[in-house]
Amino acid sequence: MDPLHPQLVRAHDTLLRELFVLERNGAFDEALQSLRGVWEDTTEAPGVEGLDARLTAETYLRCGALMGFLGHIRQIPTGQEKSKNLLTKARTLFLDIYDPEKIAECENYLALAYWRTGEINEAESWVQEAMSHELETTSGVRLYSHVIHDLILLSQKKFFEVCANFAVLEEVFASNGDDFLTGSLYNNFGIAEKNLGNTQRALRSIETARDLFASSGNKIQVALAENNLSQIYKEERKFERAHAAIDRSTELFREIGDRTREGFSLDTKALIYFEEGNLEAALEVVDRGIAILGTSENYRYLAETIATKARIQLFLNDFSTATLTLLEAVELAKVRISEEVALNLIAEFENALKERSSGNASPRTARSELAPADLKLALPPSIAHYDNYQGVWINNADLEPYGLLRGSLAVVVSCSVRRGDLVALVELENDSVSCGFYDADFGIVCLEAGGSEPQLFDQSDIKILGRIVGVCEVKEKSTDTLEVRALDL
Repeated sequence: MDPLHPQLVRAHDTLLRELFVLERNGAFDEALQSLRGVWEDTTEAPGVEGLDARLTAETYLRCGALMGFLGHIRQIPTGQEKSKNLLTKARTLFLDIYDPEKIAECENYLALAYWRTGEINEAESWVQEAMSHELETTSGVRLYSHVIHDLILLSQKKFFEVCANFAVLEEVFASNGDDFLTGSLYNNFGIAEKNLGNTQRALRSIETARDLFASSGNKIQVALAENNLSQIYKEERKFERAHAAIDRSTELFREIGDRTREGFSLDTKALIYFEEGNLEAALEVVDRGIAILGTSENYRYLAETIATKARIQLFLNDFSTATLTLLEAVELAKVRISEEVALNLIAEFENALKERSSGNASPRTARSELAPADLKLALPPSIAHYDNYQGVWINNADLEPYGLLRGSLAVVVSCSVRRGDLVALVELENDSVSCGFYDADFGIVCLEAGGSEPQLFDQSDIKILGRIVGVCEVKEKSTDTLEVRALDL
């Protein structure tokens, strides 16, 4: 076809420059409107008839970047796949004319597309490819590579590396970065410092980021900064400020129409309620977040929010349901993200279990003690076949609904146990004996009894004595022969 007239070429070049500015401002809907006549149907390729190779490549690049951002915030099905296809086409065209800076720019956005879907290894490969080109250290494309690399490191929980990067890059960003890029550097640094427990440095950094984002006019980034500030206030137990910040964040996301981040902001809101001890409100809010994220392609956000729900259920004393919820998050992570992320979710849940069990010195905790080994017991025929048993004195009332009265003697037989069995165990460190209904998963053993809080133990710290099969109801602890009644459970 005949090439476009020079004035049309200039107009198209101006359009592409404007699209980049709108992207940096977070004005993605306006950018899409500007593409009318060029990209009417986003399910198809943009119109590039008559354009030279460079303008064609740039058009694919801008459309691919825009589809990635819009797909994420509007939860467009297969939006990231469409973005990758357009960006790959643009990269191929820039390879043909060999423009390293533009090739790296395409690779930056490919890394972002994979990061959005939680495919962290692929994202890291693409950003490393972008950083392999010999570009000026002050190049905006190279600076954006550093921002994206920090996002990936945060997803991998490599917080010290993010802080080390900041120390090296702060000056070059301050001298050469625009408000969006510099704000992004400070925002990522603030998140890393927060996770390392340095709340004051985190607070100053994210406040700086928020001000830079506001100066750039990017409401999405302002909302993200508010989300991060709310998390810092939560860590400082300034709950009123935390709620105010996250509510501002959620409202901004709702105003912009960023459904994905609106959903994830509710995860933050739920965690604030959780820290306050308002578990019922936390569960209600996290369910709303999951409902929104269920239609998103950001599987990392979804998996983390489901894992938050599991933690809340755990502290609501619903161990079985919490485990099932965790398994849902782990399976999603394994299939959609990576094995590493799945293992991290399990590790975080195990930490929550240990945190939960650290309060097991409650006065309602079911503690018992072993009876003397030479105690004489007369077993009824239904359990007389057991020849390896011992007695456990019951010193609490938690198990009375199941026939184990305070002051009675439980008969424990050494055998394999299953979920739901009434068992006794001993803590290896202090020889304390506990009784309750058995459950176990991920290396954590749970004992539940009527009305009391579940007791949680690390599997390596205890020994299962066996299943409780009988009981003697005696007024005093005695060494006489005792008649045992079989338990019917």
